Amino acid sequence: MIDTIYFKIFYIIASYLLGSVLFAYIMAKILGKGKQNLSEIDRPGTAGAGRQFGYKASIPTFIFDVGKGVLVPLIAIKVLHLDIYTVVIATLAVLVGHNWPIFFKFNGGGGIATTIGIAAYLITYGFLIVFGISLLVGGIYKFAMHKKKHDVNPNVIGGALGTFLLPIFCIIFNEPIEITILFICIFLIIFGKGLILHFRYRYNPTAN
Repeated sequence: MIDTIYFKIFYIIASYLLGSVLFAYIMAKILGKGKQNLSEIDRPGTAGAGRQFGYKASIPTFIFDVGKGVLVPLIAIKVLHLDIYTVVIATLAVLVGHNWPIFFKFNGGGGIATTIGIAAYLITYGFLIVFGISLLVGGIYKFAMHKKKHDVNPNVIGGALGTFLLPIFCIIFNEPIEITILFICIFLIIFGKGLILHFRYRYNPTAN
């Protein structure tokens, strides 16, 4: 049954639906005092939850978002032993679900935390190097710009660089071509969604 096309399609759809469960919205409902939808006042992801409600919202949101990225490829590979193409598509599906969730009118987060989970599981060694580089560059940017007015959050700088470097490190570590293509697609998704979120919240002070 697992080898059938129907089960593979089911798993891909289930991955998208899992991605569509945004813990940032759930934490906003639990902790929020206003009636506004989180996506109306900030980015509906880990960073947005943290800006609006502090660490008590951002930490569980981050853990859940990263967990989604780990869970989908882990179950596909270790439990179900699905083929690499299904693994790649299902992994993309969980990220697309997070960025464009059907349960929340397709207003999702930026996908960085979910990408962290995906990369940490699929390309652990390359991810650790990329993660370190991203933290370093983000920190340098924050330090260099701390007295200047700047439009871009250091987390965005580090995240964008990290997603750009992931497919490069796939090549360096000789990962399967399917995995390299996966991370190229992830970069394009993150970059595209990042542009959308940047312009959507550009004039919203709470989102900077």
